[in-house]
Amino acid sequence: MPVFDFACRACGHRFEQLVRASDTATCPACASVDVEKQLSFPALKTSGTHAQAMAAARRRDKAQGFDRMHEQAKYEASHDD
Repeated sequence: MPVFDFACRACGHRFEQLVRASDTATCPACASVDVEKQLSFPALKTSGTHAQAMAAARRRDKAQGFDRMHEQAKYEASHDD
């Protein structure tokens, strides 16, 4: 089901809304039906954006791995008898 971007002409509020063919969009801020459909830009996935996402995931995983190792070492040190 399509989600569209809208701008309310009455109050200027911008919002997204799921709109079926028989429905009309209503502003959630002021309940006006005087809304204008906005141009939506699709998300693009390119080799550059994919590389950036993978690099960010590697940094996140490395940081989480370090945190896990540190917590494990603390646990082992506190439970040595």
